[in-house]
Amino acid sequence: MPVAITGNLDESAASQAVLRDDDRWLLAKRIAESKTFARSERLSRLLLHLCEQCLLGHDAELTEQHIAYRVFERKGGFDPAADTIVRSHMLRLRQKLDNYFEEESVEERFRITIPRGGYVPAFEDVKTVSVAPIPELMVASDVDQEPKATTISQLQKTQKWLLASSILLGILCVLLVVLLIAARPSWFQKTLRPRLAKHQLWAELFNPASATILVAADSGLAMLHGTTGQNSSLSEYLSRDFSKELGATSAPRRDEILSIASRRYTSFVDLEFVDRLTHLPETNSSKYSIRYARDLSVNDLKNSNVILSGSQDSDPWIELFEPQMNFILHDDLLHGVRAFMNRKPQAGERDLYVCGQFEYGVLAYLPNLSNTGNVLIVEGTSVAGTEAISDFLFADGNLDPFLKQIARRDGSVPHFEILVESRSVSGSASRSLALAYRLH
Repeated sequence: MPVAITGNLDESAASQAVLRDDDRWLLAKRIAESKTFARSERLSRLLLHLCEQCLLGHDAELTEQHIAYRVFERKGGFDPAADTIVRSHMLRLRQKLDNYFEEESVEERFRITIPRGGYVPAFEDVKTVSVAPIPELMVASDVDQEPKATTISQLQKTQKWLLASSILLGILCVLLVVLLIAARPSWFQKTLRPRLAKHQLWAELFNPASATILVAADSGLAMLHGTTGQNSSLSEYLSRDFSKELGATSAPRRDEILSIASRRYTSFVDLEFVDRLTHLPETNSSKYSIRYARDLSVNDLKNSNVILSGSQDSDPWIELFEPQMNFILHDDLLHGVRAFMNRKPQAGERDLYVCGQFEYGVLAYLPNLSNTGNVLIVEGTSVAGTEAISDFLFADGNLDPFLKQIARRDGSVPHFEILVESRSVSGSASRSLALAYRLH
């Protein structure tokens, strides 16, 4: 039996009484006690809490802060930007639910899903497909044996004829499509071009003819900078020489800081971003690999397509591309100022976009170091800024119109930069808004 999911025992007992005969609640309990969730007590607690609050009409209480307090026993001062326990468990919970309904669910009336971007469960009423009644000719009486055999024989002939006709029709359809593609009439080309251009960016980054490297940011390095109040150059990062920024730090404290910086940390937003990339249709046939920033080399940036996530203080490789970029991260750690500098402001643009009420992110699509491939930089003033760029990339309503606007005549995508603004809500990005862009 799952553990209690509310802090107040009387409240929990009352809730159980209200939900006792609710088929949706009974399903939630069966899932929490299933084999799929057998070794995941926290996920069971999380699922039951979400379902209980939803079925009781308490949707407004299903916030990241509330869940952290009630399910994960986080105390006051919970910062969702630094502590991603709720989001990471929600990702696992959605996966576990999918596994349950694929492997264990048998004739369930409802299917539980938790839509992405929220914490309120949805109970989908699964409509069972009614079985067509058996024709009367198949259940003729035992007395009438000869007509029954004759009717069945006729039915089998009819089925064979229908099958042969279906196969022939399928072959004709395939031949027609092949002929259309070979002929390529003008109306067909006009119809096809927009479809090919829709995901042209991903097609160029995930080209099966070349390798693609997805690089996760080094959050341990960002923690080092937050402690010392100074940044590292790429050369210092590669040599692991942080003596300059640790100069005035005592020996015990220095060892502690270096221990943190040496660990392989990355943010949940970067993890989610890489997960989104690997689920793109274009990655299925592509040769891609996932690399930690510390394991990258200059040759990788010459010989491959590369996607860099994070910001310059957690992914120093961005430093190599800053000379050709217009929007550059300005990071003044001593005064707590993080902003994007606009090197050549145009009419209506600011020369500095300082994060505060809003977070900012830059998406830069540039040639690699040898001009044989492409590099995509996803850089934010914070985790929320990086998340804003990620959301912009994967929302067709944002990305597709922009790509269509800048596309060349042949449908290819030129190199570009785009500056995005987003309001930060509890450490997460809200809706993204494109402020300015440059073509290279």
